[in-house]
Amino acid sequence: MTQRSTLQTLSGAVEGFRDFAAAIKSGVPTVRKGSMAEEDQALAGNIVIPHAIVSGLVLTVADHVSAWAELAASPEEDVLLLHMQADYTLFRPVLEGLVEVIWILDGTDSPSRVRRALEIARIEHRHGLKLTNALRKARTPDDKTEQGIAALGRFLRTTASNLGSDPEDVLSAPLIDPSSITRKIASRVPGPTLQTFNYWAITSAHAHGQFITTLRHAIETPPSTPQMGGALYEPDEELIADLIEFVGTLLEIAINLLNEQGYELRR
Repeated sequence: MTQRSTLQTLSGAVEGFRDFAAAIKSGVPTVRKGSMAEEDQALAGNIVIPHAIVSGLVLTVADHVSAWAELAASPEEDVLLLHMQADYTLFRPVLEGLVEVIWILDGTDSPSRVRRALEIARIEHRHGLKLTNALRKARTPDDKTEQGIAALGRFLRTTASNLGSDPEDVLSAPLIDPSSITRKIASRVPGPTLQTFNYWAITSAHAHGQFITTLRHAIETPPSTPQMGGALYEPDEELIADLIEFVGTLLEIAINLLNEQGYELRR
């Protein structure tokens, strides 16, 4: 990728992500009558699984790409503000959210899509219980969060029953490893099959503050005076541009699936 096309990719992403986020945040998520999404909702017996789970993941993606666009934007023409750590950290939940949306909607029939959404909801429910328990132990209980997690538990039980499973067995079963979902949808993305997992690993290292590990994803420049020692590390524009193009590929796949299955935004 040449320097000019790299700048065009990054600049275009700022405006494109702003427009995408504005579109997502300007409407109420709903499902089209007679659509696959409505069929899935009817099977689940509630509007949470898979509808609210899918909608929440899309909103998460919109929030984070919007945040990156504001962080990267600059009042100067042909100048962007890139960051060696923060940019990748913002893109980690984007990758995870899109991967999970694609995985859910890529199910071959209504039961498989609902079961996949149920898996994502179980992860949130289990971590929600850990959070509320930790807050109680710290003597800072959060009643609203506890109410929300309890409600999610009820929806999980309803959906499990509708799928013919024992609700308590579903709630207590081991959770799926989110990173395995990244591997599962790799075949849906054009190019090398490990591409999805590669970018997920890079962004995860940054999100966990693994500073030494992440230095290899930056441009290393020795100082002008060799006697000074050390090196200057700067953001790798081409790597960030490549990552953004990959996010664009995932977005296109996810949006096509959402449209095909009847997910809509009501203004």
